[in-house]
Amino acid sequence: MGYFVKAMDNEANLDQNTQIEMVFKGLSKDLASFRDAYNLGNKNLMLTQLMKELQSYELMLNDSQSVRKA
Repeated sequence: MGYFVKAMDNEANLDQNTQIEMVFKGLSKDLASFRDAYNLGNKNLMLTQLMKELQSYELMLNDSQSVRKA
């Protein structure tokens, strides 16, 4: 989110789709399924909502990986 604040401070005009695309480009390969589900679901979330869902998904993914290791 800090990148977006910095861009706004420099008067960059980033629309919602551009912001979301930037987030997706920064995701690791482990989170590719989240991006695919987002695109297939044709969701239209605000950036803050997207970040919350992404954090929830990441926690769920980490929990399932720790269960497999046990």
